[in-house]
Amino acid sequence: MSNAANEQNQDVVTEQDLDKKLRDLYLRGVSAMELRNWGYVISLFQAVLKQEPRFLDCRRQLRLAAVKQQAGKKAFGTESVKAMALQREVKKNPAEAMISVEKDVLATDPFNPQGNQVLFEAAMATNLPLTAGFALETLTEGHPDNNKYWHQLGEFYYQQNQYEKAAEVYGKIRKKDPADLVAIKMEKDATARQSMTSQKWEGGSFKDLIANKDEAKKLEQANRAGMTRELLEQRLAQLLEEYAVDQNNLNVVKQIADCYEQLEDFNSALTYYEWAHQLSSNDPSLERKVGELRERVQAQYLKDLKTWITDNPDHPEIEEQKARLAEMEGQMSSGLIDEARKRVDRNPTDMQLRYELGQRLFGAEQYRDAIQHLQMAKRSPNLRIKVMNMLGQCYAKMKMVDLAAQQFEEAVAEITGMDETKKELLYNIGLLYDEMGEKEKSLEALKQIYAADYGYRDVAERVERSYGGN
Repeated sequence: MSNAANEQNQDVVTEQDLDKKLRDLYLRGVSAMELRNWGYVISLFQAVLKQEPRFLDCRRQLRLAAVKQQAGKKAFGTESVKAMALQREVKKNPAEAMISVEKDVLATDPFNPQGNQVLFEAAMATNLPLTAGFALETLTEGHPDNNKYWHQLGEFYYQQNQYEKAAEVYGKIRKKDPADLVAIKMEKDATARQSMTSQKWEGGSFKDLIANKDEAKKLEQANRAGMTRELLEQRLAQLLEEYAVDQNNLNVVKQIADCYEQLEDFNSALTYYEWAHQLSSNDPSLERKVGELRERVQAQYLKDLKTWITDNPDHPEIEEQKARLAEMEGQMSSGLIDEARKRVDRNPTDMQLRYELGQRLFGAEQYRDAIQHLQMAKRSPNLRIKVMNMLGQCYAKMKMVDLAAQQFEEAVAEITGMDETKKELLYNIGLLYDEMGEKEKSLEALKQIYAADYGYRDVAERVERSYGGN
């Protein structure tokens, strides 16, 4: 086992590893989270971490509670000063610095840059690399436009031999800033090292290691976009032969899953992605992929069942199948929500996961619960427009039409061109203002669509009717 792996194992303590007294304290905090008593949650989890700083899941939930408690509030303004004072404490007593920064800085300003840097340095000094990585992940989530934090996170992953994550981070930097030469180089280096690691290659340059033409061809095929069905089937046959020799080769299992997915055999793809997820020790990206495929498989089954019901109205089992459909739709919705909640609990600062949970709750007509997660996800610049659109729909469903219109208007103001998203937002605004009796505002929104897309929904009919047209 590598040194990095040993360090990570030392960094992880689970609920089952706690003694009874500490576990009881932690479970009281979990219960308080369900009651949304955030201040009490914070105090309990701080007490747990003071005695067991390696309990990373507790730290994640602590940060979630702080984010929820501070939602819509301003920090006190003294947190950065306190964090800078703690910089000196890191060198003297890093363990004590971790306790202090959680209590005096991150509890009231969870995304504070100086505070998370203190946590990072203290965690590294106490040999807790996963906690250190969590501090940097929190920084990038709270300050997504600051490339300095993204570079720091990428370098951290690279130094910890987590090359796949490093490549992903540098890829995000490159997309935001195509001229960032450091990110371009490091993404290539990390990708190459990940390939070497997954294939268990040692020594020599990367080019030397793939000098074998057959292996190079397989790697090229595995990563080439737009392969024909015939090529995919040939590639899959090769991979299945390799899998028969070693069923624990993560790289091979992932490629098999990807081939099945491209061939649209989603049931088989799901099976192999689930196995890859287990082999990877619960890689978050694979966990998300499993969730996506599972939902797709379930959705297709329900679609097929609905089609059968429509096509066979007089079948003796029609009522039984209708009841089964209703039951499965309820179970699927509930299961997707539960799964989305678990992902958020494990990664409370991942705004994409919060948005997905909000979507699930909206689909289940749990609008109040959806709103709290969507409001948090709104701080992510990449999700902002989508989140405001869904928030507006939540408010509209709750008959809070003025708040709904405000969200739609805010989103429209941030879109320069007339794309499909802007049309949908303007249409929603038009309907809402019409419901509120503000006919002029309603027409003003619909006319913007009319001028750009005459055939959009029933806009032409609504606009022309206002002029007395037939």
